[in-house]
Formats: sequence, C-alpha cells, structure tokens
Amino acid sequence: MENKFDSRLIVLALLFLLAITIYLLRMRAEVVELVETKTETEFVKIHIQIPRFRNANNLDFGNNLNSKIQEKVRNIVEEVKAAAHQAADDGTLRTKHEVYISTEMKFKSKDFVSLIIYYYTFTSSAHGITTFDTYNIDLKNSQLLTLKDTFSETCNYEKTIKDFITKKIISRKEEFFPEAVEYINNDDISKRAFTITKESLQIYYEDYEIAPHSTGLPVFEIPLSLLKPCLRVRID
Repeated sequence: MENKFDSRLIVLALLFLLAITIYLLRMRAEVVELVETKTETEFVKIHIQIPRFRNANNLDFGNNLNSKIQEKVRNIVEEVKAAAHQAADDGTLRTKHEVYISTEMKFKSKDFVSLIIYYYTFTSSAHGITTFDTYNIDLKNSQLLTLKDTFSETCNYEKTIKDFITKKIISRKEEFFPEAVEYINNDDISKRAFTITKESLQIYYEDYEIAPHSTGLPVFEIPLSLLKPCLRVRID
C-alpha cells in the first residue's frame, strides 16, 4: 500500500515539474507581454496597459524600447497629476482627471510585432484627448519599421493606399473636412502611422487632422490582398 502511495507522489511530482517547465518555456518564448496597473487618488484616476518587450535578439534594443515607452507614459501621468493638483489648489477641480493608456496587439510572432498604444487624458476640458503611437518591430533585425521599410519600392504601394483612402473619404464625405482628399493626396504616406494584421494594413490619422472630433480617430483598413505582393514582412 505504501509503495503505491509513493508511486503516486512521484507521478504527481513529475507532472508538476513538467507543467512548470512548459510554462517557463512559453514565458521565454514570449517576445512581448502586456503589463497593466491601476491607481486612483483624490484627484486622479490612472489606468495603464503597456507592452514590455522581452527575449529580443538584441537585449539593448528591447530595453531601449521599454524605456522609451515608459518615459512617455511617466511624462503623461506627471503632467495630468500636476494639472489636477493645480485645479484643486485653484478650486476649479470639478471631477477627477484621468489617464487611460491601452495597447492593442495587431500581430505577434517571434520575429515581428505590430501594435498601437492609445493615450487618453481628461483634464476637465470639453472632452478628453486621445493620441497614439504605433510600433512595427522587426525583432530579428532589431529595427523599428516604417511603411517604406515594410513594402518594396518596386511596387507603387503609396498609390494603392492613397487611392483606397480617398475612395473611402468620398463615400463618407460628410464625416470629413472638405480638404481631406487633397490632404491625403499631398501626404507623405511612407511616414504615416500604421499597423498590420493578417488581413489588413491599418493607416491612422490624428484627431482633427482630416476630420472633426465627432468622427473619431480616422483609421483606414486596406485589405492586405491589395498589397501582399509588395510586402517585405512575413505575416502568417
């Protein structure tokens, strides 16, 4: 009876060790994780969800990315905190100021990551302000990619993107500024913020850049099938 009990303990111990090993291997394989924190004080509500890069081929590259993102978040939080405390001192604080930072992962593999970080702040104005940063990262070569890096110059990818966007604007012209089409046509699309999924390329514009605030942040999703022959990055 005692031998059977000992055998069961050994089997359970081995299964536990196997589970721990699998978990650790998966953690090591993860190239990016989302880290979330929440804080609320008398004057400010803060919610932060940002990426943390790990296991990059180039450790310095990953650490520099993390530092860059963390520094921007820290500056935003300190700025909103200062505004809230100033409003409280002046007697004009009517509601808590807010910082809400979130990350949307668009694509992730061991060699390539595409994501967008949204920064929302509210400081008792008519409405909150949302800005963003996009990151398209070649982890294999430790490089932040632009559209110019992502698509081959042998293809006229800029024309394909602009034609798609202008058609969308014309079909919904009441949602955009009258000069939006001209703005798109004159824009250097190769420097435009973007992300990629398996299905599409997303092109982003800032609030009030080509449309009023009521439209929301303009995002155009171009089917990747229109651009895949030009694509330098492996998306599968």
